[in-house]
Amino acid sequence: MSDPDIEDAVKRLAGFAALRRLRRLVDADQAQQDAQARWAARLAWAFALAAVLALAWLAFR
Repeated sequence: MSDPDIEDAVKRLAGFAALRRLRRLVDADQAQQDAQARWAARLAWAFALAAVLALAWLAFR
């Protein structure tokens, strides 16, 4: 026979552990999305610079 207080405490600890694991997954996903957004911004600036240089080259040749 088990004690209901002990069962409740175990369930509570298991729930907290699951929530911490889920929080780590969410944080990792958010960090990955932030990194992808930074790369997208860098690529956009690089393409914009390349377009400006191409237009300048066409205008002044």
